[in-house]
Amino acid sequence: MNRIDGKIAIVTGGSQGLGAAIARNFAEMGAKGIITLGRNEEKGKKVAAEISKDTDCDVEFVKTDLAVVSQCRQAVAHTKNKFGKVDILVNAAGLTDRGNIVETSEELFDRMININVKGPFFLTQEVVKIMIEQDIKGSIVNIGSQAALTGQPFLASYSLS
Repeated sequence: MNRIDGKIAIVTGGSQGLGAAIARNFAEMGAKGIITLGRNEEKGKKVAAEISKDTDCDVEFVKTDLAVVSQCRQAVAHTKNKFGKVDILVNAAGLTDRGNIVETSEELFDRMININVKGPFFLTQEVVKIMIEQDIKGSIVNIGSQAALTGQPFLASYSLS
């Protein structure tokens, strides 16, 4: 089994589902610290506390709306201030709201692109700056969806993002 002993990770979507599972797995694989990001502060803090309690990993939730670039940048800066570095970024969060090609509003389209594309891009940008500055040979994982290849009528903007 691969280990990530001593590594510092940021995981988006950390309040539930895939993001929470990835954070737990990283903690069990020896990560020193994990910052999870998401919009639901109550759920995010609960999940982070449970993972910390069950493992010896320092897991903290930082409320972050990926649609707001300044919040993305602040989350990465917080991670660097707390742990001194970032070794791993996992972009696991994604908005999956429904909308077909005819009925999708501009507001939904913009929110979808901002959360699923723009936020992860600028998180990656900030993490890469740290990795370059500190000569870290880290990992950045962008989780996609089969919907990008096949699409579905009720997921028009999601499939695009």
